[in-house]
Amino acid sequence: MAAVKLAQYLASILSSTNSDTNELRLKAVGSNFDLFTVYLENHNTGVHRYQTTNAMIFYEAGGKSNIKIHGQDFELGVGNIVFLPAKSDYEVQKQTKNDVLVKLDLNSKYNLQYFLGNITNKESREEQAIEQVISKLRVNRLLYLKSTPISKSAQLMNRIIDEYLNQNLFAESVVKAELNLLLVAAVRNQNFAAAPAEKQGFANATLESYIDANFADITLDAAAKYFGFNPNYFSSLVKQKTGKSFVEHVDERRMQEARNLLARPDISVKEIIARVGYNGKSFFYKKFNEYYHQTPVQMRAELFRQANINLK
Repeated sequence: MAAVKLAQYLASILSSTNSDTNELRLKAVGSNFDLFTVYLENHNTGVHRYQTTNAMIFYEAGGKSNIKIHGQDFELGVGNIVFLPAKSDYEVQKQTKNDVLVKLDLNSKYNLQYFLGNITNKESREEQAIEQVISKLRVNRLLYLKSTPISKSAQLMNRIIDEYLNQNLFAESVVKAELNLLLVAAVRNQNFAAAPAEKQGFANATLESYIDANFADITLDAAAKYFGFNPNYFSSLVKQKTGKSFVEHVDERRMQEARNLLARPDISVKEIIARVGYNGKSFFYKKFNEYYHQTPVQMRAELFRQANINLK
């Protein structure tokens, strides 16, 4: 069934229903399909509040839907896809007659990790990409695929729903394969969008805590993986949200620690350089001078003077 025809068919189900339930179950032709159950969000009045029992996939087949997930507001446009783990809280705001939100409620034995884990013959970089996506799901408690109506991901979702409805031969095997293709395409392109920036799970205070605990041996890649982001995206996000680059945050924390250590007469400058995470004396001196406009030796002399420390 073509995407437009599928959306029209689903919209016709919503417009013809007399049910006042918040969601309408779409019955499949066969009875042996065991992957998921499909629901349509009904157009009845009021805010629809839920907590998922199993992992779920949302797909906007028509119009747009305003959804609050874990307290974050999303506006799903046509083609957008959201992956949710089990025990997720969400609300769907009032919809118009043009909105078609499809929800796939996965069987309890299936989740995103299951399908990603079943991808075979993975290279090390592919393993890393999958781990990064799983980490992002763990941190954000959702994955938001902001695909377009003509994207590969949207086409696959249309085919998945169509297979569910028609239950042709080998429907479950076909759907499993198409779900894998959907996730592979998303992981390959790293095109999972961020939640709204002002309500992102990542926050400046969280970043500072992470840097505070890891500044001596920190890397951008490790930090990005911890927060569940692609390194390039994470770097841009830090700059956007804080006004400073990731490197500037790290250097600032290292300089603070260096100043604290310079006040201790029992630690040499050489040891301080190693403790705060720099590899060479000249680079450390350059950074220190840029930050404090004096050398570490000058800073140490001033700190000793203020503390009445005389080593002569």
